[in-house]
Amino acid sequence: MSIQVNQVKGDLVELVFNPREEDLRVGETLRIEERDTGEGLVVQIIAFRMVTYPSLIQEQLQLAVGQAPGISPEILTYLSETKEALDDLEANEVRNLKIAISKIRKLTGQRWDQWDGWIPTRDVEVTRVSDRELFDNSVADLGNPLHVGDTLRGRPFNIEGHYLEKINIVTGVKGAGKSHLSKVLLLELINAGAPCVVFDLNREYIHLPKHEIDPHSGEVSYKGILHLKAGTNLKLGVRQFGLNPLVTMLTKFGLPEVSAMHFENRMSRLLEEASYHEQQGRKAPFIGIQHLLEMADDLEFSPNEVVSAAIRSRLEAARNTGVFAEDPDEATSMQLEYDKISQGGALVIDISSLTNLSRQGFVQAIIDILREICEHEIQRGTGRFPFVFFEEAHLYINRNTIGYIVTRSRHLGMTCFFVTNMVGGLDETVLRQVDNLFLLHLPFDDDVRHISKSAIVDQETMSSYVKRLRRHHALILGDVTRQYPVIIKVKELKGIRTAGETQFFFKPKIASAPMGSESESVGVNESPVPEMTVPTVSEPEPLPLLAQQPELPIAEERKPTPQEEKLLTRLQALWPDIIANIREKSAFLGSVLVSSRPSKLLDQTLTIGFTARDGFQREMLEDPEYRELLEKELNTMLRQEVTVICQTSDAGGNSRRS
Repeated sequence: MSIQVNQVKGDLVELVFNPREEDLRVGETLRIEERDTGEGLVVQIIAFRMVTYPSLIQEQLQLAVGQAPGISPEILTYLSETKEALDDLEANEVRNLKIAISKIRKLTGQRWDQWDGWIPTRDVEVTRVSDRELFDNSVADLGNPLHVGDTLRGRPFNIEGHYLEKINIVTGVKGAGKSHLSKVLLLELINAGAPCVVFDLNREYIHLPKHEIDPHSGEVSYKGILHLKAGTNLKLGVRQFGLNPLVTMLTKFGLPEVSAMHFENRMSRLLEEASYHEQQGRKAPFIGIQHLLEMADDLEFSPNEVVSAAIRSRLEAARNTGVFAEDPDEATSMQLEYDKISQGGALVIDISSLTNLSRQGFVQAIIDILREICEHEIQRGTGRFPFVFFEEAHLYINRNTIGYIVTRSRHLGMTCFFVTNMVGGLDETVLRQVDNLFLLHLPFDDDVRHISKSAIVDQETMSSYVKRLRRHHALILGDVTRQYPVIIKVKELKGIRTAGETQFFFKPKIASAPMGSESESVGVNESPVPEMTVPTVSEPEPLPLLAQQPELPIAEERKPTPQEEKLLTRLQALWPDIIANIREKSAFLGSVLVSSRPSKLLDQTLTIGFTARDGFQREMLEDPEYRELLEKELNTMLRQEVTVICQTSDAGGNSRRS
């Protein structure tokens, strides 16, 4: 049977279909078109329900109480002799029919138009809308494609970078894939040449591919991230930090209002004097936190010793945060760091080590610096405006600052992404001004009601979709889809860690089997994996298998056999080619292994050596995902299982294994 229109109520259309003939899904777009005129509607499925009719209800009730009438032998004999009657038994398929509840979106035509209340007759044809037609009517193409995933039918889905600018929200419950989606957006922007800034609260972005600059030519050889950790390689002078953020930080440390007023008055004059020096062509003196402490000791902020003591104690607390530079050489120039990634890259500002009290003032200072960078870009006419990602912004940015960001970002050219799994933490100022929503699974009505304040789409549609989204599936709507709801499967990022870091006390001691799989017996014989072909080596002779060794006493340390030493030598010779093969599957793992070398092979355990300065690479190889990928490559070459362990050697030759 074909899809039939059951009824139309308001902007909802009920469509009857046979699920054995039509595999419809929530979020699919259909076309309902009159056969004679060609006019029609574009509808989108938001829910399903079973077909119900009186005789079916009666039959189900009889079955439930065990009183369903049986079929007499005479009737069965008659039916077996009458083919036509057997065909009538297909009427039982009616009980399996479903109803697709669909929302009217647009009017059909060469270009979809806004629905004005018109509905078709019952003589219609219902068909699926192709992905190409959906793209033509909901996704603009101005030459800046960003690939974020695939449609429900598996076709690549791109969004236009121009319409991604300004205010965006990425949200979903914990575990739905919020961090993964935000990193997909970030890496796509970097590859497209956009400068990005990330406020990393939980160290979720520091493992992304690093930004590489050729030391000889000074050109960017690989677009990636620059990791700036507050208090380590990111420190600011007092003038860089700014007066308002500094007062905010001191107030968070408990500075009384009267003392804050005295401090602000004296600091304003001090900063004006420094600016006057620069206007006169003279170099302004560097102002560090130590200078302010000396001013407090000299009662320059206030002649009242109590007020000066209050200011000094808070300045001490500010110095202890480690974010203030002691001299000009220690201060970080955010403009220079930004210039490094202005043609594509990201500054990941790690604020995980800051306390809750100091974090708000520091982030406010960075935001003020970004504002100055935007104004500088406007003056230069380059238009290299930043795309800023705020992870859980409500935890370190006050409401007034968020309102300022949202209101001023359009005029400054700054694009903001508010990434959170606490939907209630999103301020209404952001929701009212948002341009695009990237929504993952949201099962709670309160969250749906709160996010619906954005008014991009009705609450019924949003509730129907976000409650049913699977993991790593997202609902996208806003300027990037011309306000049309589109469900996609977010693309994978192979070889890149995208999930947030979660620390555990209980470590897995037994390898867990996949859900639904049965345990295999130990004695099962497995066929050997085909030998890997190394592309750059001309047909090497087959690698010998490791000999079975007798068990030795625990206290006795066995040395590698000549056969193991020979195999280790062969592995060391082929190591660059093994890395080249791994690079094809994981570019990140390949870059990690470049600084490593096989150092020992004993009892089917291969030791991979790193130098002391390559601790980061060793830690990455300890990740189960990357270690498993390397072991798989080695098992393919050796045709038997090999366990990989890591070893770090210091300058004195001492080793540390993990």
